[in-house]
Amino acid sequence: MEPIKISIVEDDPEFQEWLLSELSDAPQFKCISRYDLAENALSNIPFEKPEIVIMDLGLDKSDIDGIECMLRLKLVCPELKFLVITGQPDDDKVFEALKVGAGAYIQKGDIPRKLIDLLDEFHRGGAPMSEGIARKVIASFYRKPTDSVLVQQLSPKETKILELLSKGYLYKEISGMIQHENDPTKTIAEGTVKIHAHNIYKKLQVNNRTEAINKYLNRS
Repeated sequence: MEPIKISIVEDDPEFQEWLLSELSDAPQFKCISRYDLAENALSNIPFEKPEIVIMDLGLDKSDIDGIECMLRLKLVCPELKFLVITGQPDDDKVFEALKVGAGAYIQKGDIPRKLIDLLDEFHRGGAPMSEGIARKVIASFYRKPTDSVLVQQLSPKETKILELLSKGYLYKEISGMIQHENDPTKTIAEGTVKIHAHNIYKKLQVNNRTEAINKYLNRS
């Protein structure tokens, strides 16, 4: 079986040499080119047709960075797969790199003695990522519930009690305004109002009446 062709775009000469030495010990991979300037990579990689490009994002010696380089290469070689290896990740660069085509994103400190395993996984269709990068990606999908969504979780009785609290009524006063579930001729006790208030605070993720009222009034 023919070895998988790899190109390297990395402007740190020591790290570039390390990548090359790792690949030279793995017969399933073959480094066909390496560049320290994005401009040279753009000129040659489309004709060399590697299967995977190991891309650094910084490329301080070039006029364009690794993200721009990936974007331009993807336009002419849409089948190219990019494994990004970089230093401390910047949140914006993480997502920019993924948007323009990075299929794997690894921090340099996470790859000693694991590069070949990462490339094997990537070539088989995996998407290896450093733990820190994966956490950033997962966190980006989380959106804190809005005040409106939180208020919608309240029961009709809890909503009524919160409405009365927002109008300035005290627990004792509210108890005389809410009918008892089992006996409509009676009203609930003040202690019951306090229990409902505690449940309201918990559902709204607040600690007190003022915070609860603010969420209620700002729910739209």
